[in-house]
Amino acid sequence: MSEAKKIKLDHSGKGGEHKGKQGKAGKRNYYAKAGDNGEGARERFMKPGHRGFLVTCNGHVRDCVRDSYRILNAFADDLYGPADQGAAGDDAVDKRGDSDEEDISIKLQREAEAAGKKSSKAFRFQSVDSGAMNCLFIQTTLPDPDEIAYRLMKDLSATKKHRSRFILRMLPILAVCRANLKEIMDAVGTLGDRYFLKEPKTYAIVFNRRLNNDLSRDDVIREVADLITAKNSGNKANLKSPELAVIIEVIKGLCCIGILREYYQLRKYNVTELVAQRDPVQSESTGVKDDERAEEKQEGHGEVSEETETPKETPTACQDVDE
Repeated sequence: MSEAKKIKLDHSGKGGEHKGKQGKAGKRNYYAKAGDNGEGARERFMKPGHRGFLVTCNGHVRDCVRDSYRILNAFADDLYGPADQGAAGDDAVDKRGDSDEEDISIKLQREAEAAGKKSSKAFRFQSVDSGAMNCLFIQTTLPDPDEIAYRLMKDLSATKKHRSRFILRMLPILAVCRANLKEIMDAVGTLGDRYFLKEPKTYAIVFNRRLNNDLSRDDVIREVADLITAKNSGNKANLKSPELAVIIEVIKGLCCIGILREYYQLRKYNVTELVAQRDPVQSESTGVKDDERAEEKQEGHGEVSEETETPKETPTACQDVDE
């Protein structure tokens, strides 16, 4: 074989190899762009100011994310209407305006604005990294994640219909802040005005932490309980069947806070147990015992009586165990 042919073959081989690599990179870029939220680079990590859903799974993270999107979008559509409903209304206005004689540039500008609105409204939910294994955070732009989660849990409890094989627990989170006592108290204080100020409520405080040993469990429980009592003197602790449960989930340097209705009656928002639950009355009486047995298995985080350290109305935190 001549030297010229060898050189030609060498160049063609390198070109083919480069093309293959470029093709793989192109696929990666395509899927990365698909996750863009329409407002710039996709957010990848949970951060202060977020609200949404803390979802636990048993290892099938991608399947859990997919099922979470499907379920949450279905219930959000029932509660708020389809995501593109507003965009469709804008289109109708634009079509009515098209009958008038307008400048081409104005029409193009309207179409661009409508496209921008559609892209911003298309994504109500977005998965971000929570920082803990088998625990993901679904961020939402909707104002009331607690209402969506409550309707979902009531539906599961009533129908016993499996909606996901991969989701274990789905907790609505109303605020994410830094994991220090001051910011936690500020966030709980703001939320407390909505839930504990007007009418007396029974409540419990549920504290759980992952990958964090800096925040004192007892200090958080005591301060939050005092704050809730200060909102309304009629607010009383009830550890078995509270009307509201204040959820404090600490993950590394962040804290997720939620206020949940019928927390123990709805099996701590565990979707698997809700579907398997047979008798709501029976499960209500045995649910706390089951939770206590699970909590005792958690080394170093068993239940601690607060009666000698705090007033009687101060609740004991219940350590959550993802099953």
